Order: sequence, then C-alpha cells, then structure tokens
Amino acid sequence: MHKEEEEARPPPTLLERIEQGDPTLKELAGFGGYSCHRIAAALRKNEAITSFKLSNCQLGHDSDDGCIYLMQALIARRASLKRISLARNFIGFHGAAALAKFIRATQTDPLIYHSLIRLDLLQNCFGDDGATAIADAIADGTKQDKSQTIAEIGFERNRIGNEGLSRISNMLHQNNTLHTLRLGKNAITHEGVVKSLAPALQNNTALRVLDLSGNRHVGDLGAAAIADALSLNQTLETLILTNCSITEKGALRFLRTLYNCTSPLAVLEESNHTLRELLLCQNPVISTSLIGHTTSLRDVTIWNQHGVASARIYKLNCFLTSSHGPRYVHSTGLTIKLIPKLVHKIWRMDKSTDVVYSYIRGMPQILEV
Repeated sequence: MHKEEEEARPPPTLLERIEQGDPTLKELAGFGGYSCHRIAAALRKNEAITSFKLSNCQLGHDSDDGCIYLMQALIARRASLKRISLARNFIGFHGAAALAKFIRATQTDPLIYHSLIRLDLLQNCFGDDGATAIADAIADGTKQDKSQTIAEIGFERNRIGNEGLSRISNMLHQNNTLHTLRLGKNAITHEGVVKSLAPALQNNTALRVLDLSGNRHVGDLGAAAIADALSLNQTLETLILTNCSITEKGALRFLRTLYNCTSPLAVLEESNHTLRELLLCQNPVISTSLIGHTTSLRDVTIWNQHGVASARIYKLNCFLTSSHGPRYVHSTGLTIKLIPKLVHKIWRMDKSTDVVYSYIRGMPQILEV
C-alpha cells in the first residue's frame, strides 16, 4: 500500500524543492509559474542552490521590486553563490543598488565570503548610476581584501556612458581577479576610453577578455588610446571592437602595438606580446595591405588568433632582414627563405623576442623538425 501511494504521489513542485533544500537543485533557472515574492521567501531557507539563471523574469517591473526582494533573500540565506544571471529583466537603478548591497554582503559575511564568480547583467537599463553602484561595491571589497573572487561581468546593453565607464575603470585599477569584462552596445565614446579605460588597462594585470563591440563612438581616437595602453599591458588576450567606427587609421595603431620594429629596443619593450584575438569586423573597410602578408585580415576585417600571430611573425621577419637584423641572420648561414619557418617554430616554443635572437645567433639546428 505504501509503495502504491509513493508511486501515485506527484513529483515535488519547484517551490517545494526550494523549501525542502533539494540537494540536486543546484541552479534556479526560472520561477516555475510562481511569483518572485514566493520564490524569494523560499530561498531564505535554501542553501543548496549555487547558481541563479533568471533571464526574462520581469525583475525590473514595479520599481525593481522583484530584484530587491530577490537580493534581500540572497543576503538572508547566507549561503555560497557562484553565479548570478539577471539578463533581460530591464532592471533599473534600485535593482542595481540592491545587487550592489548583496555584493558588499559577500565581502563581509563569513558564510558567503567572496563566493560570487560570475555576474551577467545583459540588457537591463540601470545606466551610469547602476553601473557606478555595482563597480564601487566590487572596488571597495578589493580594497578591504585582496582575495576578491568575481572573475566575469557582463554589462552589455545597459545604457552605460562615460560616467559609468569611469567608475568601472576605477574598479579595474583596484581589482586583481576580473578576467572578462563585457561592455558591448552601451553609450561609451572615445572620451571615456581615453580618459578612464585606457589608463586602467595600462596598469591592470588580470583582465584577459575585453568586449567594447557596438559602442559606435569609440572611433579611431579610442582605438589609438587602447592600442597605446596595450604597449604596457601584457595580459589582455582577446579584444573585441566590432562596429566601433574604426578605420585604417585606428587599425594601424594596433599594428604598431602588435609589433613595433622601429628598433631592437622597441621590439622588446614597446610591443604587445600577449594579445591573441583582435576582432575589428563591421567597421569601415580596412584594406588587406594594412598588415602585409598576414592571412586573416580580409573583407570582414577579423584579426583572429592566427591573424595576430601572423602579423607578429611577418613584422619579425621584416625586422630580421632589415638594417638592424642581418648580422643575426647571416651569422647562422641561413637563407632568407628559411626565416619564416625558423621564426614560426621559435614563436611556438617561446613568445619572447630576445629568445628568438638568441636562437638565430647560435642555434640553427632548431630548424630540424
């Protein structure tokens, strides 16, 4: 009889699973037809959920009440939380301020201390004020304790302008864990890039991915500022500048940054050696002659990992065969046609140009595969 009753019993609802602390429920991906208030009340006693993927849940309606209730519940539950995705909820300033309060709680409450890793806020509407509240909360936590854990933030489509960018850039000055920052399709212009973002990039040693796509007023001036910053930044690996109104003038600044072969010192100290992917598609047409014999700058104007590497190799070949370089080449007896193969193999072994010179001077046997 008991077995038959158990078989006839319907499966628990989402609300029941939350209230009972179902250990198999690790991610909350919607409200299952319940109101945000009922879910938030149930969450206060739940310690199992570690990820919130709440896109299109109308948390921004009624002056952000849904987002505010949710953040209050997350603070009250005092349990580890690794990811928050609140994309497409049209959350305004009040919701962003509630989120900032939760971020500050993760920096002070020992039970949820520095547990948040990923924050996705795509397509909300909190603007400069909301971005400022969130960025300042993260920056203040970093000042208090260097073990900040937030590694990825998505701020795309949030009406963020130069004022918000200034506070985000200040966060980059302070933060040492953020490796991905997405700022696509906001209202950022070249003034904000020049005044705040580029100086932050010069000193930042954590960021690996930066997305500024769709900010149509970045232009050549913004591109030039970022390119100059990359001469000092040796950690950024992916830079996305699609649809940013960049022309050949701005792209040329990136080429010089990728490989400045004006002198041996410039090659070693004024070139960027870490950028692996540079996306410049959907900008005004940039000719393929811009970077000589590279293979990946075509009609769509994409510099991918292979293209950036090709640009560096081509420029290094030019340098080795220039007035600065022949003594290194001829000292090994290598013919000019073997140089690309030589350089490519060295580059795969060690990205340092002084190692390239060392090999070329005395180790021609590395050509052997």
